Amino acid sequence: MRWWDGYRWTAYLHGPYWPQVPPPLYPYPGYPPLAAAEPPPKGPGIKGGGIAALGAGVGVVLSILVTIGFAVDTHGTIDSRNPWFLLVTQLALWVGFVGAVVVASRRNGTGSLAADFGLAWPRWRDVPPGVAAGVIARTPATVILILVLLVEHGTLSSNSGRQITGITPEGTAGWVVYALLLVVGAPVIEELFFRGLIQGAFTRRVGPVPAIFVTAVIFSFAHVLNEGVLAPLILFPAAIVLGYLRHRYGRLSPGMIAHSTFNAIALGLLLTPGLH
Repeated sequence: MRWWDGYRWTAYLHGPYWPQVPPPLYPYPGYPPLAAAEPPPKGPGIKGGGIAALGAGVGVVLSILVTIGFAVDTHGTIDSRNPWFLLVTQLALWVGFVGAVVVASRRNGTGSLAADFGLAWPRWRDVPPGVAAGVIARTPATVILILVLLVEHGTLSSNSGRQITGITPEGTAGWVVYALLLVVGAPVIEELFFRGLIQGAFTRRVGPVPAIFVTAVIFSFAHVLNEGVLAPLILFPAAIVLGYLRHRYGRLSPGMIAHSTFNAIALGLLLTPGLH
């Protein structure tokens, strides 16, 4: 397979013929000749910024509809800590995310999530950098959070845990559902949507470094509704780390492991006496 950069066929090849490169297939006037081959670029991304925005909007609307349905069923009383409310509203949001990824891949990419976004099963060698990155990402977030809580309350109050992840579940079922959403679901879906689709689309337009920062801003502010006004401050450093992993490895699995580690530490903080 030869890589089309939007203007010409380049020297980037994938398959058994690299690094032997035939002459350029379609030389255009004004472009220098393509000589030696280079390794294929890591995750250059596909078009899909508008599709991502539409998918996020669809997810938000579906979540609102689910909330309205729960309100009608409970006569206007919504328990945000109810495990089924947590599960269904989050799944509704993720339907929009996953739908955007699939549509973008089919319209603008190869139709393969692995080829277009670097989605693949984790490898054992992904675990050490993923876990280490998750711990590094959580460290400044935890320090910032504790400082803010101490400034606001003078101590780590019984309400502090809600400000770590946005909510405190109720009952065993609530904790199980919340743990699965936080440690398993969110790392997979959010990395696919934010680092796969959105960061890839920005990388294609503005390059990898600006794309990491722009995606980090979007990711951080996207959590304001669920996690409060502190979310951008707490999540931005982590988002930079996750974006770097996507660029560095060209796959999503190291970032998914880091994201899972980051959220698992948050869950542990929520379970710590004095923080729940």
